[in-house]
Amino acid sequence: ALYLSPAHSANPVRHDVALPVTYSPMQAAEEVRGSGLFLLPAAPAGPAPASAGASMPVRGVLGLASKIRLIGVVFNDQRGVYAIIEDVGTKKQGLYKLFDVIQDIGELSEIRRDAIVVRRGDIEELLELVANDKPIAAVPIASSSSTVQGMPLRKVIDRREVEQAMNDLPKLLSQARAVPYMTNGAISGFRIDYVAPASFYEKIGIQYGDVLQQVNGVDVRDPSTMLTLFQQLKNERTVKLDLVRNNQRTTMTYELR
Repeated sequence: ALYLSPAHSANPVRHDVALPVTYSPMQAAEEVRGSGLFLLPAAPAGPAPASAGASMPVRGVLGLASKIRLIGVVFNDQRGVYAIIEDVGTKKQGLYKLFDVIQDIGELSEIRRDAIVVRRGDIEELLELVANDKPIAAVPIASSSSTVQGMPLRKVIDRREVEQAMNDLPKLLSQARAVPYMTNGAISGFRIDYVAPASFYEKIGIQYGDVLQQVNGVDVRDPSTMLTLFQQLKNERTVKLDLVRNNQRTTMTYELR
């Protein structure tokens, strides 16, 4: 909180005075950003942010659905909040953080769990997460002895493949999609409803329809836990992933060499 003392006043400053009715947190934030109090990086090319005296943005139509798609949202304590956005024309996907400028479209002004808000000038538009209406189907289990239904699975992974996947985080996050899996009204894991062919996920044995429940004994309660899995795969020699496949509980053990 910033409190500005009157320039010519002998009266003590009271910090418990109610804010005026016209007070706007967003406008106050813009005034702080534009005041020069903090050293900010040079503004990127693209739509300019609203000035301190500009009017507050209003909801409108920027035609986002015809230009971009929201593929996913990442919430992670260490890496922050990101949105995975795909260009409709080029199919190129990128990872954007709050206040990043999406080229020729606008500024990413808000990231929610199931939507983003893009701002250009005084206009804001809400873009919701891409809905996946593909029905869940049972995935056949391979006949090899290493993938017997309900039995522990073991995989040996080349550490260099893990490092290569971690170096391209936007690509990694766009190669699979997970949705909350509910049991008795509570989240008991995340179900994989999309896995890209020949992706890193496929290489480590994660299949469409799998319900991921624990990583090294830690409950999977949000998608960011998968980032923890990759971080552990990168630094540990052994990682265990508990999941449900075709209604059978099993454990996948990864060994890095």
